Amino acid sequence: MERNITTLGIVLHSRRWGQTNRLLKVLSVDLGIIDVVNYGAQKSHKVVKAEVFCDGQFFLYHNPVKGDYTLKDLKEIAGHEEIRDDLALTYTGLFFCELLIKVHGGESAEVYTLLSKALDLLTFASERRTLVLIQFIHRLSEVLGIRVDLDHCPICDRRYESNEIVYFSSSAGSQCCEGCAHLERTLLLPPGARRYLMLTATMDFEEAVAVDLNPGALARIKAYMLGYAQYFCPSQLTTLTSGLL
Repeated sequence: MERNITTLGIVLHSRRWGQTNRLLKVLSVDLGIIDVVNYGAQKSHKVVKAEVFCDGQFFLYHNPVKGDYTLKDLKEIAGHEEIRDDLALTYTGLFFCELLIKVHGGESAEVYTLLSKALDLLTFASERRTLVLIQFIHRLSEVLGIRVDLDHCPICDRRYESNEIVYFSSSAGSQCCEGCAHLERTLLLPPGARRYLMLTATMDFEEAVAVDLNPGALARIKAYMLGYAQYFCPSQLTTLTSGLL
């Protein structure tokens, strides 16, 4: 592998590393999710700054012996400062990042494009934060290859009635009819919510976020999608406990 690497990426997480450095977790188009050391970032104002949610072109040095990456430079595409300046937006963005870190799946370029667009929408359409949240989870399930058609039960293959409530089977890892859900009744998808998800599945991200929902439907779909995200995540999502999503 080349020692000097240039790749598009987004900073998912940042923490102190020693006295003067920071360790970044970067979603890279070419390398997936990697750890990158930003030497001197904790103290020096002259060192390249790479904040969480920063989207840009990363110039890295790869040590093939140690297998680690060092940040040499960064050409910022979008800093997304507006997200970091608002508490609710910050936690929404952190939820996206935590979910990607923990599922660590999907094709890197697709995941990068999804997150980049979601952060842009949080920045420029912040009043639609909840819709961005819903659509991010909806689209991530497609990228991960776990989204099922919502017009019929994938277990018994029976077509849903138009006014039928859809449930979830954790053993099958998908939405299903009431009969196939057994005793798992915590995730309920009402008919209107199912129609909304089916309608927006074929839309562009921006177009889907522009579809209006009444407050009650918005709250129900958000609760369902957050529960769904926790089901397909292999460990507890700490951002879900914040109460700010």
